[in-house]
Amino acid sequence: MKNLFYRLMIYLDTASETDTNYFIALFMANNFYRIPDMRISELAEECFVSPATISRFCRALGYENFAHLKQECNSFHSNNKKFNNLINIDLECMAHSPEKATEEFAQQIIESTKEISKILDWKILDEVLHLIHDHEEVAFFGTQFSTSAAILLQTDLLMLEKFTIAYMDSERQLECAKQMTKDSVAIVISLNGNFEHVGHKVLQYLNKSKCHIVWITSTHEDNLGIPVEYKVLVGGSLKNKTTKHALLTAVQLMSLRYYSLFCPDLKSMKKKLV
Repeated sequence: MKNLFYRLMIYLDTASETDTNYFIALFMANNFYRIPDMRISELAEECFVSPATISRFCRALGYENFAHLKQECNSFHSNNKKFNNLINIDLECMAHSPEKATEEFAQQIIESTKEISKILDWKILDEVLHLIHDHEEVAFFGTQFSTSAAILLQTDLLMLEKFTIAYMDSERQLECAKQMTKDSVAIVISLNGNFEHVGHKVLQYLNKSKCHIVWITSTHEDNLGIPVEYKVLVGGSLKNKTTKHALLTAVQLMSLRYYSLFCPDLKSMKKKLV
């Protein structure tokens, strides 16, 4: 469900205000709790578009149709469900003792990041980093926080003179997947493996392209719905909301390792300048 909010915000943060989809996203963001009770014709009238345009927008968000989107909106009315999508802390504890809640959540983060030294397989990671270094076309795929982590790694790699692709918009990811070839590298970041459902079409195109596929995750499931060449585990548990911190730590370590493998040290650079 959180994926819906994320994609709405991408439209509002990146699309032109003259874009038709911008107005639909804006209306939905400001009238979210009206959506479950609206007919598609009513929403179309409010947004000054046709019902067909609403249907296309729903598919762009990853839903089969407007009815599918309404169903998910309706399931999110519960306050408990909203809170449970934030952090794994008791609501009463946060309400009456934020200090205690802070201590508890900080401890969860500590435990999550401590697992990394035992979980990260640097033999696999080095092979992945060599793939990134040796191939011209490298693209990241994912949703929500995963794309933020991808952009962080993308930025670090660019500083190290390696250009990669990391689109936040799902439609651009889909178009990118369609252009991949056997000489491309696709890095799918999906901590819980849900990208198999929300990015099904992307994965099918990646599989069809025969490109190198890397899956960065915290789940121990066998696959992502398609064969993957490398599976990189960055966390050992999905029971709390701290796996994102493990992912960020892993991404920063990957950047540092890439630098150590492929970038000259200061002494070598100084010798070239003499």
